[in-house]
Amino acid sequence: MNSQNETGAVGKRMLRVMAPAALLLWAFVAMGTSGNASSKFDGRYSSTGQVLLSDGSTVKVSQSLVFNKGRFYTMTRNSPAIVEASGRLETDLLGRASLVVEEGQVHGLGPQDQLDDELMFNLFYGSHKGARITLEQVGACLYGVQTQQVYCADDHPHRG
Repeated sequence: MNSQNETGAVGKRMLRVMAPAALLLWAFVAMGTSGNASSKFDGRYSSTGQVLLSDGSTVKVSQSLVFNKGRFYTMTRNSPAIVEASGRLETDLLGRASLVVEEGQVHGLGPQDQLDDELMFNLFYGSHKGARITLEQVGACLYGVQTQQVYCADDHPHRG
């Protein structure tokens, strides 16, 4: 047998082993990242308060988040802007939740409005299609790491 035939035979054997293993790994990862966390999170979350801007001024903010059957719908009102977004709730293999934005819009923000750069980033990131917002559980509240937003369960006595 020449070396080309041996290489071809080894390649075919490796392909027979690696292809099913790759498919199995892909299925395992897909199940872990699209797990249904809806029963754990379903319901309404919200918060209200003020955001301290870099220049020392404050802006009123109210945030509302609803989970329903693995989907999320959110609205944030930061004077003068209103941001709305929706998408899917995903969990990874360790049970950590993330919001994956599928649709979003920023309303009421004009070029004359002077908002903090960090606040602007958070508003636009939270409405950008494909954005992933990692949620961390803090008591009965959820903290959106990338957007620095806090949402507390509506029946929580210390929300807002």
